[in-house]
Amino acid sequence: MSQSIYCADDWLMIQGLPAERVAALAAAAEGGGWDDIVPGLDSLSLSWDPAQRSLEAAHAAAEALAGSDADAAPATTIAPATLHICYEAPWAHDADIVAELLGLSTDALPGWHAAQDWRVAMLGFQPGFAYLNCDARIPDIPRLADPRARVEAGSVGLLGQICGLYPHASPGGWPIIGRIAETLFDPHASSPALLQAGQAVTFARIDAAELARRTGGAA
Repeated sequence: MSQSIYCADDWLMIQGLPAERVAALAAAAEGGGWDDIVPGLDSLSLSWDPAQRSLEAAHAAAEALAGSDADAAPATTIAPATLHICYEAPWAHDADIVAELLGLSTDALPGWHAAQDWRVAMLGFQPGFAYLNCDARIPDIPRLADPRARVEAGSVGLLGQICGLYPHASPGGWPIIGRIAETLFDPHASSPALLQAGQAVTFARIDAAELARRTGGAA
């Protein structure tokens, strides 16, 4: 994968990174004088105070970081998260489609999904929307030909080779395989987003009755 650095006035982006190297470079950037460190799926964005560092100095620091030997993602200090997911109707809208693309039966899809070692690659799209990846080789799952006008909060989708978690009800084109009980974004909480980049995520299977109980009947 070809690597490049794009610069603006007070931020830059190191592009073309493998997912595991994004996490490694984000950790290596800590303490490097950056104001903000934002991991992406295949990029790392860094911002700085122009009063403290020139554009040329920031670019040179980014080049040094990108060329460093931080090749492996370090052990994270973020506690793993367990999310309780219902793979049953009416929440698994596209389970048949996704299972076929993965070469699985529909009944086997929940077990496959819950067995993967998922990790949050980044947050984006909506506040608290989490993009998760894993080490499994996943076929490129396409977007729905007809996106839904409404996807419920907590919906879990698979698109491309990424697992996406919807924190809010919204239109959406991800194929949906289930719904979680947890609230992914609470603007009144001290840490509004439930998940963080680099965090390990485990999915625990529950039935529709348990989902309704955990969501106060909202399911």
